[in-house]
Amino acid sequence: MFADHSLLAWTALAVALALSPGPDTMLVLGQAARGGLRAGFAAVAGVSVGGIWYMALCGFGFLSLLNAVPNLFFIVKTVGAIYLAWLGFQMLRGALRKPAETGAKPVALGGPFRQGFLTTVLNPKVAIFFLAALPQFVGTGPDAPAHGMLLIGIAYAIGFMWLSLLLVAAVFAGRKIGRSGLVRWFEGVVGAAFIGLAGRLALARNV
Repeated sequence: MFADHSLLAWTALAVALALSPGPDTMLVLGQAARGGLRAGFAAVAGVSVGGIWYMALCGFGFLSLLNAVPNLFFIVKTVGAIYLAWLGFQMLRGALRKPAETGAKPVALGGPFRQGFLTTVLNPKVAIFFLAALPQFVGTGPDAPAHGMLLIGIAYAIGFMWLSLLLVAAVFAGRKIGRSGLVRWFEGVVGAAFIGLAGRLALARNV
């Protein structure tokens, strides 16, 4: 099993990863601004299930394919960039609507959940990070896949807690502000950030 110092080092790395703003953070904040607490938690759940997806890929030994097959990396990153750009344009469009068009409506949770899941699994840089970091903690022995699944689970558990805290804070702030121009402005900033992230992903190279 792991030495205490290895678990501590991985936990510190996972905390740093969670605190780094990325598509999952932007998505959760955007959903919180748009749909409130339930929509935000649905997005967090989608991101977490995306983490389970990576755990499964690690356990079955398929995660390394993304790094070993350049064409596969290119396909995934292209689809991911297009999807992030589409989400960004959707948020920008929502921010530009008049307040009357963005009144309170029942929130369908399937959309935020699906967006959280796809935003995670279509980001190949997440897989590349795990490919680069995990061998330093689990080695290459027969137990490496199981240990890798555990460490990925720890990383996403920390991410779940951080995103949940951000979500609650964003919803609390949104209730204080109300559905005002400032909230719509924030949604527009998140949409623009998604488009920027899409551009970065499109230019990313496999390592």
